[in-house]
Amino acid sequence: MEKVGLIRRLIKLSKPTGGLQWTAALKTILVMILAAILAKFLGLDNGIKAIMITSLMAAIILDNPLPIRKIIPLGVLGAIMISLAYMCAYLALSGLPIFIFFTVLWAFFTLSMYIFGESDGFFGFILFASYFSATIIINNQSTIFEWPLYCIFAFLVASLILIPKIWHRNTDIRKMLSAGFIPQNPLRNVIATQRALTDIPLKPQLFQLFRAGLYFKGFRGYAEMILSHLSEELRDVLTKFLKSVDETSLKTADHIIHSRNTVDLSNLEHEFKEIETKAKLGKISDLNVGTDISRNFISLLRGANNILKKIDLPSKKSENLKISPETSFRETLEANFNLNNMYIRHALRFSLAMTVALLFVHLTHNRDAIWVAMGVLIIIKPDISSTMDNMLLRVFFNVLGIIVAIILGILFPHHVFIWLAFLMLFFFRLFLPNFIGPSVMALTIFVVLIWPTGTVFENAVARLLDIFIGGIIAFIFAYVILPSRVTVNLPVQLAKTLKANGSYIKSVFMPYNKYNHANTVKKFKNLILEHNNLEAAIKKLQDSFRDVNEDVESYQDILAANQKLAADVTGIAALLERDMRSFPVLSLLGQFLSDSINEIAESVIKGIKPVNLGEMPVIQQKVDKDEDYTFHDLEQLLKWTESDIKFIHELIKNAAVSNVIQRYRNLI
Repeated sequence: MEKVGLIRRLIKLSKPTGGLQWTAALKTILVMILAAILAKFLGLDNGIKAIMITSLMAAIILDNPLPIRKIIPLGVLGAIMISLAYMCAYLALSGLPIFIFFTVLWAFFTLSMYIFGESDGFFGFILFASYFSATIIINNQSTIFEWPLYCIFAFLVASLILIPKIWHRNTDIRKMLSAGFIPQNPLRNVIATQRALTDIPLKPQLFQLFRAGLYFKGFRGYAEMILSHLSEELRDVLTKFLKSVDETSLKTADHIIHSRNTVDLSNLEHEFKEIETKAKLGKISDLNVGTDISRNFISLLRGANNILKKIDLPSKKSENLKISPETSFRETLEANFNLNNMYIRHALRFSLAMTVALLFVHLTHNRDAIWVAMGVLIIIKPDISSTMDNMLLRVFFNVLGIIVAIILGILFPHHVFIWLAFLMLFFFRLFLPNFIGPSVMALTIFVVLIWPTGTVFENAVARLLDIFIGGIIAFIFAYVILPSRVTVNLPVQLAKTLKANGSYIKSVFMPYNKYNHANTVKKFKNLILEHNNLEAAIKKLQDSFRDVNEDVESYQDILAANQKLAADVTGIAALLERDMRSFPVLSLLGQFLSDSINEIAESVIKGIKPVNLGEMPVIQQKVDKDEDYTFHDLEQLLKWTESDIKFIHELIKNAAVSNVIQRYRNLI
């Protein structure tokens, strides 16, 4: 384990997180050009800047990889909020107190949206960036009601992006529903897909397929863990079978996407019979373990096939089902909207830093002050080390951008700058969000080329100095206001998250005469908070050290498995709360599951392998299944919960063997 040096840190920060966004970049530029042309034709000359900037923001919002049912409301909300941002910026022209009030309001609440997740936080950042832009370009030449009209006009033009999304909406949904059956998809990606599908109405068959795929993915990971504990001969047999399972599950995913009928399971069935025969003949020791695992996979893929048979059967609209949210808006807000959450502290620091920076803009209307404020906007992050990372990355790529801008200013005549500037906007969208350094560089070149006063060289040097000053302000505020140096004991934080889940499980499995809904909600909120803190700690590890990819993935897998356990327990809670008296008493089972997860957590704290799990208590009373919803009954959810615990146990055992849970006990 080696601390990241300056050069390696810069290389690591510059590392792409995905591919180039060619289609998105082209669509964004075309939308901006079209919006500008239409605005000019309609005589909206004073609003052209606002229209172009808003169309850029709108294109980023509307080109989100979400179901169309979520993108449209998000677009409407974006149009309303950005319109409000311009109205607030207009009102802020009337006096300094009003300006300070609106700046604090927008900065704090938009950045606070990170408590709901990365995508929500990015949406909040877009909203504040719009407010920031509005404070720069707003003037009294248009009325308070004309500025929001410019924004709505920009969103209407940008909504052309939605046409292909609407056309392919069913295929896009099916691709998301097939996520669990795609071998290359890790469990954490499938859970992220589950979040994206929350509250989307689905046909019962599609709903069942997604739930089956989610369980399939979890069990596939568990089987992979089991392989490491088997004899070499048995491992070879199971590895061959699992390869066939992956090939079959990939075909299942393809059939889901293209609405095809059943997948041929004959080869897989044949391999399974061979394993059964070897087990009966005793040719390989302990082959019963392999037989049980193989039988589960056969059962899962048969179940998926049975659903595929009914995939095109008509269903009434009232029969549509929704993937329940893991957390409600209110629960997430209550669990995280406090100073214990690093993002709330970040929002408070950000608000104060931006207020100070924008005061210069408001009082002087000086271009330098604008860029000091921009330095704060793009550099300040939730903790000190992340702010330093951002400062290092942004300053480096701003320097590169300035050098390129100076070279372009020497090589090309002035009248070509506007076309080069549009090309830079294209590159900005092409690189965003997967190549953050080059995207910053492209934006810097764009601004230097189009700035209305001074030569390219003068603007370039001024921009470098202003960004640096803004970075210093951001760094000072990160240190002075509720400093989040974030010293993290990663294994202990993992144990706290596991224990929070154990406490939640115990509260759900209470007898009906002792069950307390308010207490269960309280335990769940605590689980949300610990889960978010663990996510932040894992990100801290990823940013602080080099050559820790395997360790990061290990923690991410445990986090995803724990999240799946919480989701399955929440499903059980939903069933029990409908009519708890009709179901068997599960308190003994709840105690067993809670004790098991707590024992695993204690082993993490001690940095040792967890002890073997005991036998799960047998539920005496038979639970009747609903024939229409094979994967949506209590009995199945209980089996999934048991499998979740076993999967977490195996993940922790592997982490102990590889010394992962012995390290990272003092991350600064």
